Amino acid sequence: MERERERKIGSWETSSGGAKMQNSDWRKKVCGPDKHCEMENVREMDFFAEYGDANRYEILEVIGKGSYGLVCSANDTQTGEKVAIKKIHNIFEHISDAARILREIKLLRLLRHPDIVEIKHIMLPPSKKDFKDIYVVFELMESDLHQVIKANDDLTREHYQFFLYQMLRALKYIHTANVYHRDLKPKNILANANCKLKICDFGLARVSFNDAPTTIFWTDYVATRWYRAPELCGSFYSKYTPAIDIWSIGCIFAEVLIGKPLFPGKNVVHQLDLITDLLGTPSLDAISKVRNDKARKYLTCMRKKQPASFSQKFPKADPLALQLLRRLLAFDPKDRPSAEEALIDPYFNGLAKVEREPSCQPISKMEFEFERRRVTKEDIKELIFQEILEYHPQLLKEYTSGTQRPNFLHLSATEQFREQFSQLEENGNRSGLVAPVQRKHASVPRQAFNYH
Repeated sequence: MERERERKIGSWETSSGGAKMQNSDWRKKVCGPDKHCEMENVREMDFFAEYGDANRYEILEVIGKGSYGLVCSANDTQTGEKVAIKKIHNIFEHISDAARILREIKLLRLLRHPDIVEIKHIMLPPSKKDFKDIYVVFELMESDLHQVIKANDDLTREHYQFFLYQMLRALKYIHTANVYHRDLKPKNILANANCKLKICDFGLARVSFNDAPTTIFWTDYVATRWYRAPELCGSFYSKYTPAIDIWSIGCIFAEVLIGKPLFPGKNVVHQLDLITDLLGTPSLDAISKVRNDKARKYLTCMRKKQPASFSQKFPKADPLALQLLRRLLAFDPKDRPSAEEALIDPYFNGLAKVEREPSCQPISKMEFEFERRRVTKEDIKELIFQEILEYHPQLLKEYTSGTQRPNFLHLSATEQFREQFSQLEENGNRSGLVAPVQRKHASVPRQAFNYH
């Protein structure tokens, strides 16, 4: 059974520590020594206890840093679970970044699946007007597939199969919702020590609508080059299909098999050379699908190459795994299987069960109406605020019904967490306590999974 395969089998190693601010200290920061202020805020404290986050999360440690801000692990004192709290700062500084954040939090609310990372909560800002940072609470995952590949040289065939199964099962759900991820890579696939994988980072994802004209092109950056489908090489103006994600999954699976990236191209030409060294020279029909003129001309003039031996390139792999990998890495996108077709491949005999591979209802175009028009910073701020209210149902009900007082300042935990995050960042910078993004891991187990 899958649940048996997901049993606890070791743990990733983590560091400990982290600054904490007591709730009494926080109240002093908000109110000062004035007792009248404390009395004034009794009702707001009661309100906040019902809808807010003041005492709910106990910050533990920094587990990641990036241009977006900071990620800390925390205890959820209500549920007893460990969570990851991601502070995203200055989200409205650039409207393109704000739109990406909106896209991601909206998609993760709409796409609920065991193999997709879950947003558990988004903290309420003090007011709709003034907020510029948001605090998003995710389920805590212990690592990512990049680190698992890097740290473990003893993965078994059962690991390979289970990893690919989970990735394809997630893609089936995502694609049936008419969503294309567009940036699949090992760092965007989170992992736990029980070998559970979850796809994350939907900031570059797009929803495709059936009534959209076929001439629409999405024009922003897509997919790290090493995992980018050949029809996209050198091109930033493309009409995408689900086959681009299938190619990326093929590249990731190959990396799991050999322990290093399959096509680490230094530039577009080098990328195409590496791809054709393995797959051979593509047909003229397949080359015609490449959108970039220079890349298409380069492939047309390329010397004839024969396909390399997959069994020599991937000596650890099951022959059935290589048979499926060839399909995932077909140069011509029309020759790649859909995620649903890949899940019925003989490689997954004894593992795949259609009842645990759900599809998703297509996402309503009303949810992504903002993608189809020119929006202002205030438009995006309003939409992000509404997404936050999805995690505060009573406030959402009041807000949409118009019964909420327009000038009410919610007693928000964000000030408390801003202070804690700042302390952690400062302490880490002085003492080196901030855990690097590349974290230490215990090895995943050598033993095979019990499939039955």
